[in-house]
Amino acid sequence: MESKQSADVVIIGGGVRGMSVAYFLNKAGAGVTVLEKRFLCAGASGLNTGYANVSEKGPGHYTRLSKISADMYPALNEELGGGFGYERNGSVRAVENEKEWEKQSSVVTERNHVPGLDMRMLTTEELRGLEPAISPHMLGGSYCPIDGSLNPLKFTRALARKALQNGVRILTGTEVLSIQVVGDRIEEVITNRLRISTHVVVNTAGIHVPKIAQMVGLHVPVNPERGQITITEALPQFIRRVVGPYKQFEDGQVLIGATNEQVGENTDLKPEMLSDRVSRALRVLPVLKAAHGIRCTAALRPMPPDRLPIYQKMEGVNDFYVAVGHSGVTLAPVTGKIFSELITQSHTDVPLQDYRVERFRDLGEKAVLKG
Repeated sequence: MESKQSADVVIIGGGVRGMSVAYFLNKAGAGVTVLEKRFLCAGASGLNTGYANVSEKGPGHYTRLSKISADMYPALNEELGGGFGYERNGSVRAVENEKEWEKQSSVVTERNHVPGLDMRMLTTEELRGLEPAISPHMLGGSYCPIDGSLNPLKFTRALARKALQNGVRILTGTEVLSIQVVGDRIEEVITNRLRISTHVVVNTAGIHVPKIAQMVGLHVPVNPERGQITITEALPQFIRRVVGPYKQFEDGQVLIGATNEQVGENTDLKPEMLSDRVSRALRVLPVLKAAHGIRCTAALRPMPPDRLPIYQKMEGVNDFYVAVGHSGVTLAPVTGKIFSELITQSHTDVPLQDYRVERFRDLGEKAVLKG
């Protein structure tokens, strides 16, 4: 094992959340080391639509949090020098029948309780006016003008590149084995490669957040949720924005997503579920009938029991922070802001009362256990 190093803050997890926290902390002047046991974007951050969306996030407090984050993307895109395909050109979701129309109309009404979304339902003609490739057999759909999209791999790497340039240490292939706590104070993070002296740890380890939390005697309930996706060969550009769970990347490939399965840490593919998602995609976007699928894969999303984030400075151990949940891409900018402010200023102006782990006591979950 190498000799001991030190850091103001150690971040555990090299996905989009971890790199955003590292980037914002570095801007605030903190000395940061990021530990990733595999490689950057090894988990769900590297296998997703790259959908920076507000329209699918409820209830209202979660819609507001997502909007704060989405509103930060244009400036962050400028700061990082672009290069990760960010566009804020809205999103649409097609509906096939009256039942889907009624459900999506209710979603639009709920979301619009938060000022600034301006979501609306569209007729088939209006929908196809935005995206002509959508089938004329759709009943219509919804549109949210403030949603956006990006390439999640390139975005995470852009954060990492800028952070590295400014002095952040990013150690891949580095697995955390234990965290030494004396009294209620973190003293050291011990890995398979080195020991790091620090008093501040941010746990952004995705599905492994519970394991890291247990190292300091805390219980954080997070379930791995399998999401299967299909990637097609490159096609001429035929959609401009995210269309429901479908997105065409700048290279022409199309992502067809995604399942939501509670199957533990199992990334095996289930062909019948992929077939169902592809069949729906062909009905919405008939041009895909001419495409060949070139890749099917699955990633594990970190999902708290109520499907909302856990964002807080934990009780029981000084300066141990947790940032976990799905929608890592949507929430990346605000995640960096929140934890940079909590660590360097001891407070944040972003409301977090709905994202504390203690809420699971009301759901019958054993939320925090100091052992």
